[in-house]
Amino acid sequence: MKTKFIKILVFLALILLPFAGAKALDTKTGDSVYIAKDEIVSGNFYAAGNTITIDGTVSGDLIAAAQTITVNGRVEGDVIAAGQTINVNGEVGGNVRVAGNSLTLNGSVARNVNAFGANVILGNDAKIGWDVYAAGNSIEMRGTIDGSLAGQAGQTIVSGKVGKDVDLKLSPKNLSQGLVVSSGAIINGDLTYTAKKAANISSQASVSGQTKQITPQTTTRNWLAIWAWSKLFAIFAAIAVGLILVFILKNITPKILTNIKNQPLKTIIPGLILMFILPPIALVLCFTVIGIPLALIIMVWWLVMIYVTKIFTAILVGELILKKVSQKDNLHLFWSLVLGVFICWLLFAIPFIGWILGLIAVWLGWGGIYYFAVKNLKSN
Repeated sequence: MKTKFIKILVFLALILLPFAGAKALDTKTGDSVYIAKDEIVSGNFYAAGNTITIDGTVSGDLIAAAQTITVNGRVEGDVIAAGQTINVNGEVGGNVRVAGNSLTLNGSVARNVNAFGANVILGNDAKIGWDVYAAGNSIEMRGTIDGSLAGQAGQTIVSGKVGKDVDLKLSPKNLSQGLVVSSGAIINGDLTYTAKKAANISSQASVSGQTKQITPQTTTRNWLAIWAWSKLFAIFAAIAVGLILVFILKNITPKILTNIKNQPLKTIIPGLILMFILPPIALVLCFTVIGIPLALIIMVWWLVMIYVTKIFTAILVGELILKKVSQKDNLHLFWSLVLGVFICWLLFAIPFIGWILGLIAVWLGWGGIYYFAVKNLKSN
């Protein structure tokens, strides 16, 4: 469990590594980012948008965030990406470190793969030079891994070739078959798995080393690892929501941030009032039949705003830090979003004072939205 926690920290550190070299960015943003088949991007390439497609060549690292990311060409360095759907069909000369909902690798990766998602698939044509660590609800390994395979999942299917050991931890809550080693699977090392149920290993599968099942200890829980995983997914969830603020509401978000930045103390007051006055109003409406639907709408909107307003404040925090470090005023808000959410969500998790910082973030964000709405009403 300690190893998993270290992997999480390393993964987050790699995502934030680009900020150290902010002055040497080759960045492209927009609803659709496309690198054509005959196009070559020199050095590292940073992309953010709704859809990112790489058919050409990136001579350095590819660092991307989008709803859909597809790599059909060649990336000579690492691929570090976060998105809803990520497909790597081309050739990667370094490592692949991805997080999202649906992750599919069907190309060649020279080094390691770290994949965190609901569904992780290594297709028939996938060829991984070193090791694979994957975590998700479902893992399918149909390709070739020259190194070892390790990870944690609800269900895992191994039907390809693994050059070394396989070490998997299956969720004890999973009701279906946890581990399936299909016909034709080749494991040139030990097979170790932690699960309540025995694995379904085909008689036609080949396991060169020992096969060992470890029964999970349900009475012992590593709370540090559980905390780390929950914060990891909370950070990525906030970044996913923040993409809407940065790209879809790109004309509104900077104005809200300006309101907060120019008058932070003044902005807090309406934010505080709105946060505390809406629940009592909804409660009063609940005592009238006609007012119940409106009360439900108010409470749902209130809960959404509690979450979204913190993201606005996080973007502002990231923006202020990046401007201070890079001495530039034209940095894209995406980078402010990633850095700000990472820092703020860790601050919010600090015992005793984290909830206070969270409240201040909500008041600032809500106040910024309030003043933006007031200014627009006056102008109309």
